[in-house]
Amino acid sequence: MNRHYCVRRAALLCALALLLLLPSAAMAAREARDVTDKCVLKFSVHREQKKDLLAVSMAKYWDGGEDGTLTVTLPGSQKAQGVMLSFFQSVPPVIIEGLDSGAPVEIARYALPYQNNYIPFNAPAHSFVIRSDAGRALRICRLNVLAEGALPDWVQRWSPPLTDAELQLIACHPDDEVLWFGGLLPTYAGELNKKVQVTFLHTGTRDDRRNELLDALWHCGVRHYPNVPAKNWTQDVRGYVVRAIRQTRAPVIVTQDVNGEYGNDSHKAMVAAVLEAVTSLCADPAVQPDTPVWQPQKLYVHLWAENESVFDWSRRLSRFNQSSYRVAQAAFKKHLSQQSGKYEIAMSGPYDCRRFGLYFTLVGPDDTAHPDFLQHIGE
Repeated sequence: MNRHYCVRRAALLCALALLLLLPSAAMAAREARDVTDKCVLKFSVHREQKKDLLAVSMAKYWDGGEDGTLTVTLPGSQKAQGVMLSFFQSVPPVIIEGLDSGAPVEIARYALPYQNNYIPFNAPAHSFVIRSDAGRALRICRLNVLAEGALPDWVQRWSPPLTDAELQLIACHPDDEVLWFGGLLPTYAGELNKKVQVTFLHTGTRDDRRNELLDALWHCGVRHYPNVPAKNWTQDVRGYVVRAIRQTRAPVIVTQDVNGEYGNDSHKAMVAAVLEAVTSLCADPAVQPDTPVWQPQKLYVHLWAENESVFDWSRRLSRFNQSSYRVAQAAFKKHLSQQSGKYEIAMSGPYDCRRFGLYFTLVGPDDTAHPDFLQHIGE
């Protein structure tokens, strides 16, 4: 065998190997599709609630109870790499079993408390069953079945709440995070990729508002699960706020208007607690002694007139290919139950979402000509 033949043969073998690799490379580059509407869904109980599971509203759901199962079969020869589930009211432990080999084989187990989240499979499955574990009720208000490929950005994959945040936004109700703060979250969490933790005092009177909130936060680029109380904190608001600040350990706090924007009493009570927590309680070891003392360095208050900065939320963000204001508007629309037309995100007038005053600082006044919540931090 001559040398030139060997070289040509080696080149052909390399080319063949590359061709064999192309399909898998293309598979990895291809974006995973949501194939839920193409799947066959079989319910062991409440088959009539299929329409509720697939409805846009988070107020509708399939109630599987403690023993109900949902079996999913993909079309053709397709396989799922995971599912995104949105749970109604509470999150039970969940087991997902693949059925491709005949006997059920566990391919995923979910035990996190996150109400919307993606659950990856440890092996792709053409057919699988979802059931509750530990005898707790399984109520699902949204199901997304993801075929193989690169997960699209809209699929929620929550990280734990931060304990070393750079900025903590403290809001009262779901939707306040965009109504009164405008482009803050799209800019700092989404565009600048800062470690932003969002904390809420109330979850609202509707059971679906927490799911809507998660959709809105994710759309803004927030990736750490929000601090959301198990109940609405009408009692010991100060204690709740102090604990949340100490757990998050952010040097910068941003909160709502002292007058409750439009006079909302819950807003006012929350802001009063935040002001007291930052200026005195958080640094007092006698307050909440089971949590380590933490002193924030700056506190901004919406519409506070002193040392005021006016942020430019009309600036285009490269990550979203639109302004932070437009991103915030789209996020507000994720709050489906709040689309009565009563509220809107304003960039002028009495509720201008661009205006924030530096209420408290340990690092000096801001250069208000160049607004930045993180000015002087780490210098």
